[in-house]
Amino acid sequence: MAGKIILSGLMPLMVIIIAGIIYSIVAVASGDSLDDVSAVEGARWTLYLQAAAFIGSAFAMYAWFERKQGWSLGLKQKHGGAYAVQGIFAGILLMSLSAVLIWAAGGISWQSTAWDQTLIRSLLEGIVLFTCVALSEEIFTRGYIQGLIKHHYGTPAAIIVSSIIFALMHSMNPNMYETPFPFINICLAGILFSVARELTGGLWWPIGLHLSWNYFQGYIYGFQVSGTDQVPAVLQVTDNGPIQLSGGEFGAEGSYIASLVLVLGIIVIYYLYRGKNKTNFLKH
Repeated sequence: MAGKIILSGLMPLMVIIIAGIIYSIVAVASGDSLDDVSAVEGARWTLYLQAAAFIGSAFAMYAWFERKQGWSLGLKQKHGGAYAVQGIFAGILLMSLSAVLIWAAGGISWQSTAWDQTLIRSLLEGIVLFTCVALSEEIFTRGYIQGLIKHHYGTPAAIIVSSIIFALMHSMNPNMYETPFPFINICLAGILFSVARELTGGLWWPIGLHLSWNYFQGYIYGFQVSGTDQVPAVLQVTDNGPIQLSGGEFGAEGSYIASLVLVLGIIVIYYLYRGKNKTNFLKH
């Protein structure tokens, strides 16, 4: 099983590396400078390529090794659209609570942004970007990895291990290890998504939550999302510190306030949905 998890992670990594090499060769041959070529790592298209690579890896590994094993990735879900909407509203609520509490505690200040074409374009691009991010990360970690581990070792192990792997996938993000809270909170977010995946019986609730959590964090409340660059947002953030409160350059996910909100979210989601799929949740 460990070999399958490693292979599933190496496949998208190799796709990204090969694409970067090809891009660099073509760019240098076209006369671009090495500084221009190095900017490829931050280019938006690489994020979409990464999302496509992780989705492709999950589907390929499932088709090659798991299709006849009797477990599902979780995409074919009854009332999946309704669960996605519920997840979206939950993500808005949890991120809004985190952001407002950080602001109320003095960790940040806000200033409104003028509505113009740049802001509107940014808001639209953000929906597309974080839809791709939510789909790819949920299909890969909660769909394939969590499903694989659950099949072999049961639900508790699947939730814990897939959440740690989810956090480790963010290891290369800027400021991930500046304080303990970014890693802790990504793990807690992974547990939240994993518990929701088990209790609702599919991926669409965590996909919805993942999408709105990231989108509102970056494009509404103006935080950096998991250490990525700030974007034109509805509100502009001023970091008042300390970093453990404000989240610093990692964003709201770097704050201990987010830790408390995520723990609260896990508890509430468990008690709200435990009756819907309780048998499967406690089965293994």
